[in-house]
Formats: sequence, structure tokens, C-alpha cells
Amino acid sequence: MANRPKMASALLLGTITMLWAVAFVAPANAEVYEGSCTGSATFSDGTIVTESHPIDNVVLVPERDTVQWTGDTHLDPPSDEVPFFGNVSVALPRFNWVVADWSGDTVEVKDDGSYTYEVPGFVPRGVQFEVTGEHTQQGQTCAVAVTMKVDGERGPEAIIAATGTAVFALATLGAGVKKKVA
Repeated sequence: MANRPKMASALLLGTITMLWAVAFVAPANAEVYEGSCTGSATFSDGTIVTESHPIDNVVLVPERDTVQWTGDTHLDPPSDEVPFFGNVSVALPRFNWVVADWSGDTVEVKDDGSYTYEVPGFVPRGVQFEVTGEHTQQGQTCAVAVTMKVDGERGPEAIIAATGTAVFALATLGAGVKKKVA
């Protein structure tokens, strides 16, 4: 029974450490980290992100939008179709969320279009994330990273988590207090 207060303190410290780590995820330092492709994404509010966007400049994005995009591999067009594949993903605290992916066969080495997205509820608002895009074609891979933050407050999920942590901490500490015997 003497170890109960120590265990309660360790659980409390571990819980607080985990929540701080999730709440303040720091972006990695990277921009174009492979290849020489170029591209851009233009949001409806006029925000433009390119492969030369500095990683430490956070891009604030809306929860939902239609983005106009362009991409150029700067490769010579092949005479026959070749395979290609790629994706855009977001590094979340516990897993990577693949926002979009693509694959197929083509003779094209550049393209453009639009993409409509809606950020799901499990992605926290107001927190910085590293977003990466990769494209592989003709044996060449291009990859870029940018720091983004979804517009909005951290929301009720953060308040509920903090309240739950406080209640859990009090219950844990209470379990470790020596009880009076009648």
C-alpha cells in the first residue's frame, strides 16, 4: 500500500506529459526535401502556397475549401505511358491522415486542377501540423513539406480533455490518501 501515492503521482505526471505533447505538436524543419518539382495551391481567400514557401511560415487554412492546384515534374515527356503515384498527408499526433492520393499511367509531366476538401472533426483546430506532398514518376520522387493550421479555436474537445484530466488526477490522488479506520 505504501507505493500507492508514488504510483498515483507517476500516473498523473504521465497523463499531463502526454496531453502537453499532443496539445503542442511542433512542426519538423523541412521544405522541399526531395526532387525539383514545382507546384502551387491557391485557396479561395487568395492564399497561395508554393514549394518555396518557408516551413516556419504557418499557412492558416479554412475547415473546408476548394483549392486550385498546379504541379510540374520538369521531366521530359515519355513516349509511352509510365506509372505515377503520390499523396498529400498530414502528420497528426498519433497517425498520418492521407488527405488525397493519386496513381495511374500517363505521358503527362505536369497537370493542374481543383480539389475540394473538408477537414474532419478529429483534426484539432488552431494547432500547427506538417503537411507533406509527394509525387513519383519516371523513377523520380518530389516531396515538399509546409506547416499549416486549420482555422478555428481548439474547441470544446480541449476543454473536455482538460476537465477529464483534472477529475482523473483528483481521483488518482484521492485513491492514494491513507484512509481513517473507524
